[in-house]
Amino acid sequence: MFIDGMMIAISDEQYESARLQLDLPPGFVMVEATTLLHHDTGNGHVTIPLPNGYIVAAFERTGGNRSYGVVFINDLYRAQSPG
Repeated sequence: MFIDGMMIAISDEQYESARLQLDLPPGFVMVEATTLLHHDTGNGHVTIPLPNGYIVAAFERTGGNRSYGVVFINDLYRAQSPG
């Protein structure tokens, strides 16, 4: 999957763990992710880099319903695909 434009290999176990952390049913699929949290403070936008292993993930199910959340993926960068 692409995280911040970089191809990252995520195992089935890591993927399932991320979905369960957001308490989402099996019909949701992770469609995008970033290691940056973008926050609107009311006085402007702030970009906050998350600690290693944490991502903001977007999950989507049929019909276009989306759910977003911050999840931890164990060994995220060790699983990175070569390239």
